[in-house]
Amino acid sequence: MGVHDIRKLEREWRREQEEAVNQRSNELSRQLKNVKAELSMLAQTLEENASKDPEELVPKIKQEAADLQSKESELGRVSEALSGEVSACEARARQSAEAERERERALGTLRQKAKETRQQLMAVEKRLSDLGTKEQVVTDARSNILRQSVLEDVEVPLLRGGFEALQDFAEAPSQSVSAPTQRSPNAGEEQLEVDFSLLPEEKQAASAGPAAKMLEEEFRMELERLRVEMERLSPNLKAIDQMQGVAEHVQAASHEADAARRDIEDIEAQFEAIRKARKERFMDCFTKVAAEIGSVYRRLTANTAGLHADGGSAYLDLEDTEDPFNGGIKFTAMPPAKRFRDMHLLSGGEKTLAAMALLFAVHAFSRPPFMVLDEVDAALDANNVRALASYVEQTECQTIVISLKDRFYDRGHALIGVWKNKPEETSAVLTLDLTKYAEGSTQ
Repeated sequence: MGVHDIRKLEREWRREQEEAVNQRSNELSRQLKNVKAELSMLAQTLEENASKDPEELVPKIKQEAADLQSKESELGRVSEALSGEVSACEARARQSAEAERERERALGTLRQKAKETRQQLMAVEKRLSDLGTKEQVVTDARSNILRQSVLEDVEVPLLRGGFEALQDFAEAPSQSVSAPTQRSPNAGEEQLEVDFSLLPEEKQAASAGPAAKMLEEEFRMELERLRVEMERLSPNLKAIDQMQGVAEHVQAASHEADAARRDIEDIEAQFEAIRKARKERFMDCFTKVAAEIGSVYRRLTANTAGLHADGGSAYLDLEDTEDPFNGGIKFTAMPPAKRFRDMHLLSGGEKTLAAMALLFAVHAFSRPPFMVLDEVDAALDANNVRALASYVEQTECQTIVISLKDRFYDRGHALIGVWKNKPEETSAVLTLDLTKYAEGSTQ
């Protein structure tokens, strides 16, 4: 019919019909408005002429009444014509709707047939693809057999093409394709045709089915037997290729070993540099601490009464001076007026002073912003407590001391106490600023 879109054509036809109906309705509405306007004017004229002589108005009224009847008749004819046109349009619309439903049913049938046709086409294409794949497998197997016959020096009877064509075909690179339908014959493959006339008739007839599989298995077993026999009678021709592969593998392993050796040397150099830096930093610390430990211990153990004003002696020694990390550090502390003894034989107070001396000596190398001492004076007598408090007071480091001995905490700048508030069942904190009191005053 030359129509590309039936629905579009029907929509346009309906729109034209609706526009015609609307136009006719608008025309009728305008005529009705005109009649109403004339009636209004007539009523107004009647009101104006009410005061006039009735006999003078009778001819004029009759004329106007006749005009109105004529217009009313015309308006009735127009209304009937318009009603007929509306009915005709509605009938055509119903016919168009029925025709459209019929076309929809026909279109659904065509779509179902098209779907079935596409499914059949897809099945045929899949079948063609499977056949193409099988064809490629068979062709590749034939090509591999021909190449293998050249490599193993097996004579193949040919109806077309000679040994040179077969050798050229074997030396040509094999093709690699992504789909069976895209495969093209290898160079020289079309020029070769194998002569199967030497085979028995039953083997020539076995082209498919169980007979072909049995024949294929028989040929495979025969080929395997001949291959084993050839390997037993002749030298291994693949040894050179295998040797070359082994040599390449050894060369690659040698390169990897050289690279690993260089990496090890780099790592060893880095480790040696780190080890040297670690030893230097350790020796800097040890030298400083060993130089300070004697004077710190001497100040802590010097008796304020003057009996042993020189104080004791303390030493630090490395067990392995060449590699200090392979050995330990020997700490020797000799209290005043006592002979040398091992550290574990000292009393609790003597061990405390030795430990505090080592702590303060380490702080001489790396001074901290503050220290916290938790009841370090528990094992000290009164003289040693006084000596420790005096040393802590003279240090420049801010120190927080937890102690229960007044000889220690009375040297501080402030006291903080925690006590139990029984009425409220809570803990309370009490602070006291000792800097407000003069030294020696009664506390």
